[in-house]
Amino acid sequence: MSATGIAVVIAIIGFGAGAAALGLYLHLRERLNGQSRALDSLAAFQPLFADLWSEEMPRRLAALFAAQRLAKSRGSARGLGNVLVSFIRKRMSGESEGDSFDDVRLALTILSGASVRGAQGVPDLSGIDFHGAVLSGVDMGGFRLAQCRFDRCRLAGAKLAGADLSGASLMGADLSGADLRRADFSEADFTDADFTGAKVGGANFTNTNIGGAILAEAAGLSQEQLDQAFGDGGTAVPERMRFVPGRSQRPRRE
Repeated sequence: MSATGIAVVIAIIGFGAGAAALGLYLHLRERLNGQSRALDSLAAFQPLFADLWSEEMPRRLAALFAAQRLAKSRGSARGLGNVLVSFIRKRMSGESEGDSFDDVRLALTILSGASVRGAQGVPDLSGIDFHGAVLSGVDMGGFRLAQCRFDRCRLAGAKLAGADLSGASLMGADLSGADLRRADFSEADFTDADFTGAKVGGANFTNTNIGGAILAEAAGLSQEQLDQAFGDGGTAVPERMRFVPGRSQRPRRE
């Protein structure tokens, strides 16, 4: 090989090594910037922590209003979703029926915002016990709510479109006027639930217990959905449809 050819090969090798080094540098810089942003976000949340876990409702609400302001920026919203999910889990872990749920409602509102979702994805509240909570009108569209307990909850007008409610219990829940389109109700228990005026088009009723449920005025209900579900003679369905009461395929929750 001539001297010129050798020089060209060395130049190509040098260029490749330089490009690799530049790529590594940019990757490391991005990681450091990401860690820096995460630390800045954590520092922003620190003042919230004490009041968020307070026993006093006004202090919790004040912390959540501050969080709501932070959530307006996608950069500041990074990590906030996890904090709010942890707060809701702790808040609902004790005896809560009869309490005011303004703080939980506000936390759910922040979680449903575009900034928090964009920063952290779909909120996962699976397995939380919300029984007896007043959550009328809340937006939990697309949330992961598998195995949650919403027994006797007031969810009138709630936005639950596309939510994963598989295996959840909503016995005696008020779902009147709620948006339940495309939600996953497979294996869920809706015993004695009220669906009056609720939108249920496209919802998955596979092996869903609708014993005693009021579905006579549910919007978008199809015969196919009823055929997927099971219940008893107390199930109210539209006159144009048929529902043959069937034996529960799994025990009813107490």
